[in-house]
Amino acid sequence: MPLVPFPELMCDAARGRYAVGYFESWNLESLLAAADAAEQVRSPVLLGFSGIYLPHPQRRTRENLRVYYAFAHEAATHLTVPACLVFNESPNVDWVHQAIELGFGLVMYSDDESSHQSQRSNLVEIVRRAHERGICVEAELDALPGVGGELKTTPHDLRLTDSAQAQEFVAQLGVDALAVNIGQLHLHGRKMVRLDLERLRELRRAVDIPLVLHGATSVNREDLRAAVEIGVQKINVGSALKRTYFETLRTACEEVGREYNPYQVMGSGLEGDVLTTARLALQNHIAEWMQLFGSAGKA
Repeated sequence: MPLVPFPELMCDAARGRYAVGYFESWNLESLLAAADAAEQVRSPVLLGFSGIYLPHPQRRTRENLRVYYAFAHEAATHLTVPACLVFNESPNVDWVHQAIELGFGLVMYSDDESSHQSQRSNLVEIVRRAHERGICVEAELDALPGVGGELKTTPHDLRLTDSAQAQEFVAQLGVDALAVNIGQLHLHGRKMVRLDLERLRELRRAVDIPLVLHGATSVNREDLRAAVEIGVQKINVGSALKRTYFETLRTACEEVGREYNPYQVMGSGLEGDVLTTARLALQNHIAEWMQLFGSAGKA
């Protein structure tokens, strides 16, 4: 089916009292696992890529966002469930603008290394260009601690989102979705955290656009369910997916003996293909998240 505009996905989520998951992909197998999970449990889905690592200056291979968009678009439009494409959380302004030109349905700019003034100036221009093309923009007042994967312990400053500041921020910039910090951290599953649900209620009353939770991997599952009930409409999952894929792939590789058929263990899609084993494990894991968010069966 055709790609569904982000606002339409969010309106349906609000009416149905569920959240749509953004399941961050990094290659073809991970993207198809998310797409297949959506079909499997009949869930709307947000598919896309990290804007941090694809344009990272120290990346050892040069990536082309146009190629990533092409296979994501092809996969999404062949689904029979609603889907939208996301270019997530990028500090690279040029790549965000390219994502807008390509047609990602939702883009997010976030540069924790720049001043608030510089970030807001860039965001104003991003919102202007995006809205001219019917593209939505997600934003945040402050980046969630540990966004680059380096965090191992809970920092003193959680950068919690203030409702009055959030209201002013949304009114001034005209963004379409707000990522809020209510206690979650990018701890990548090393430790589980609890959410400040009363703060979330205050934010829900103060802001009339979709609220987003990043860092779901490390959040208490009951708190995630409660956050959806309060009104969170989009939840991002990343670390848990990579951990499932990597650990399954590592185990599958360890089980391959010294004598093997390279055509069978890599890329055949048959029994014993380590890539297919990891992809199927990831698909089932994503389907579990969709059940948790309440989006399963809502396509």
